[in-house]
Amino acid sequence: MAETISRTKKSLRNTVFGMAGLFCSLVVTFATKSVFVRLLGAEYNGVNGLFSNILQVLNLAELGFATSVAYALYKPLKDGDERTTAALMNFFAKIYRIIAVVVTTVGCCCIPFLQYLIAEDLSELSFSLNELRGYFAMYLASTVCSYLLAYKRTIITADQNNYLVTNVDNICNIMLNVVQIALLLIYKNFYAYLATMIAKTIINNLILHLIAGKKYPYLRTYRKEKLAQAEKSAIFKNVQAAFLHKIGSVVIFSTTSIIISAFVSLIDAGKYSNYVMIVTGVNNFINIVFTSVTASIGNLCVDESEDRQYAVFKKVQYLALFSGVFSYICFVALFNPFIAIWVGEDMVMSMWVVFAISLNAMVGYLRKAVNTFKDAKGMFRNDWYKPLLEAAVGIGLAIGLSYVWGTFGVVMGYTLATICIAVPVENWVLFKQGIHKPLTRQALTLIVTTLFAFAMGAVAYFVGTFIPAGTGWSGVGWFVLRFVFVVVFAAGVFILATCRTEEFKYYKNLAVTIIKKIVGKIKVKLGKKQPAEVFPAIDANEQSIEQNVGDENGSKEEAEQKKEDAENCDSEKSENVQSVDNDKQNDGGGDDEQRR
Repeated sequence: MAETISRTKKSLRNTVFGMAGLFCSLVVTFATKSVFVRLLGAEYNGVNGLFSNILQVLNLAELGFATSVAYALYKPLKDGDERTTAALMNFFAKIYRIIAVVVTTVGCCCIPFLQYLIAEDLSELSFSLNELRGYFAMYLASTVCSYLLAYKRTIITADQNNYLVTNVDNICNIMLNVVQIALLLIYKNFYAYLATMIAKTIINNLILHLIAGKKYPYLRTYRKEKLAQAEKSAIFKNVQAAFLHKIGSVVIFSTTSIIISAFVSLIDAGKYSNYVMIVTGVNNFINIVFTSVTASIGNLCVDESEDRQYAVFKKVQYLALFSGVFSYICFVALFNPFIAIWVGEDMVMSMWVVFAISLNAMVGYLRKAVNTFKDAKGMFRNDWYKPLLEAAVGIGLAIGLSYVWGTFGVVMGYTLATICIAVPVENWVLFKQGIHKPLTRQALTLIVTTLFAFAMGAVAYFVGTFIPAGTGWSGVGWFVLRFVFVVVFAAGVFILATCRTEEFKYYKNLAVTIIKKIVGKIKVKLGKKQPAEVFPAIDANEQSIEQNVGDENGSKEEAEQKKEDAENCDSEKSENVQSVDNDKQNDGGGDDEQRR
C-alpha cells in the first residue's frame, strides 16, 4: 500500500482526535461516577470495582490474540495484500467467537462463589446474595457481547486509524453516560445502570463493525479466505508469549480490588476504585499517544535500521518520562483534595495509599516506551518468563502485606513486584535483543527520573498544604488554584530539567511547526494568503528532525556543505518547508551537523 500520508501525520491525527473526544468523555464519566456514589453509596461502588476486576481476569481467555494479530496485520496492510489481511481477520473472528463461549462458561462457574470474595458478612450489606449474583450476570453479559463484534477494532488500529476507534468510543460513552445519569436520578437503581452499560457495549462495537466493513470492503469479498498454516503457527507462537504477558498485566492491574475486597473490606475496595478511575482517565489520555504511534513504530521496525529505531525510541521515551513525572507530582498533590470535592470526604484514603497508587502509576507510565517498541517489534517470546514471576511475587506480596498495612500493603506489594522484576527484564530484552544498544544509559535515566519525581512531588505537596481546602463552592475555587499551581509546577520543572536535550528540541520544533500551520490556516480563512497543503511542514519536520540518525561522527564540513546545497534549491521548496528549515537554524546548528 502506497504511503501517501506520513507516519507523523497519522500519529498526530490519532492523538488530536483521541484527546479531544476523551476529554469530553471523561467529564461525563466523572459526573456519572459522582452521581453513582452519592445515590447508591460505597457498597455498590465496591461491587462495581470488584466485578470489573473479576471480568478483567476472565478476559485472560482472550490469550493476547488481539496484540498478536495486530502485529501480523502490519505487513499485509502496508503491502496492500488484501487476501492475507482478510484471511487474518477471518481467523481472528473465529477465535473471538470461541473466546466468547469460554468467558461465558467460566463466568457462570464463578457465580456460586461470589460471596467469598467479600470480607464483610452479606447480612451487613444493603443487597442480598441473589441480587449480587444478578449484578454479576449483567456484567458478564456486557463482556461477552464485546467479543462478538469487537474483533474488527484491530484492523482499524493496525492501519494507523485509531482516531476512528477513539471517536466512536468517546461519542458512545458520552451519550450512554448521560442516559445512566438520568436513570440513576429517576430510579436510583443499580439494574438500570447495568442495562445501559450492556446497551453501550453493543452499540459501540456494532458501529465500529460497520465502519470496518465499509472501509475495508474486501473483508466481505474474501470472507471465506483461509489463513495459511504457517501464518497460524506464527500467530500461535506469539500468542503463547503474549498470553503470559497478559497474565502479568492482569495480575498487577486487575486483581487489586479483588484482594482488597477479600482481605481488607468491600468498602475500601470501593474507595480504591475511585482513585483507580482517576488514574485510568489519565492513563487513557497517555495511551492515546502511545497507541497512536504503535502502528507507525511497527511500520518503522519493518523498514528502518536499528539506529533509526533507537533515535525514534528516545523521542517516544521522552513522552513516557514526562508522563511519569508529571502524573506522579499531580497525583500526590491533588488526589485527596479532588476526591473530597468529587465524591465526598468519607471516600478519602490515607496519604500512604495515595503514595503507593501514585508510584504504581508512574512506574507504569515509565514502562510505556519500552513496551510500545517491544509490541511493535513482535518481541512476545523473548521474556515469556517475566509475567509468571511477576504475578507470583505480586500476589504473594499483596496478600502478605495486606495483613500488615491493609490497602497500602496490597498496592505496594504489586508495585514492588513490577519495579524489581518487570522493569529490569523488559529493558534488558529490548536493548539487548531488540535494538542492540547499551543498557547503562537507560537504567540511569529511569533511576534519576524516579528520584527527581519523588523530590518534586514532595515540594508540590508541601507547598499545596498552604492552600486552604475549603468546602462547597469555595472548596472548588481553592482546588482550582491548587490545580493550576501543581500542573504548571510539574510541567515547568520537567521542561527546565530537559530543555537542553535533543528530544526536547525536536518536540519544540514540531510544536512551532504545528502552531505556524494553524496560524496559516487562520490567515487563509481571513483571505490574507492562498491555501497551502495541509501537512507539508509537519512531514518536512519529520524528515529533517526525526531522520537525523546518520553518522553522528561525520565531519562538520560535510554537513555544512549539505546545508549549503539545500539552500541553493530554494526555488523548488515550498514556503512551509522553508519555515521549518529556518526554525531549525534558529535553534542551533546541532541538527544540521547530524543530517545526512
